[in-house]
Amino acid sequence: MSLFTRKPEALKKCAFCGGEPRIHRCGDHKEYVMYQCSRCYETPVGMDEASLCDFSARRRWNKRTEEAERTLKTYKRLMAQTTKFTSSEP
Repeated sequence: MSLFTRKPEALKKCAFCGGEPRIHRCGDHKEYVMYQCSRCYETPVGMDEASLCDFSARRRWNKRTEEAERTLKTYKRLMAQTTKFTSSEP
């Protein structure tokens, strides 16, 4: 199987709004690649940190999504504890 016919890593949905990621090329000659949410326009990195290859850009998008999911789980757990603590007061 050729490197060019291999299926790329699947992109996760946006960690902030659930939108679909889209490729965004930047640089003087559009040689840099980054992913941006098609709904809220969030990106995992600034344009000065864009990748030279699609593989790295996909990996950064998915990593940012995983980090945001962990943060959201922690936030929900802490909110549940706070609610439980405040509702048990007389």
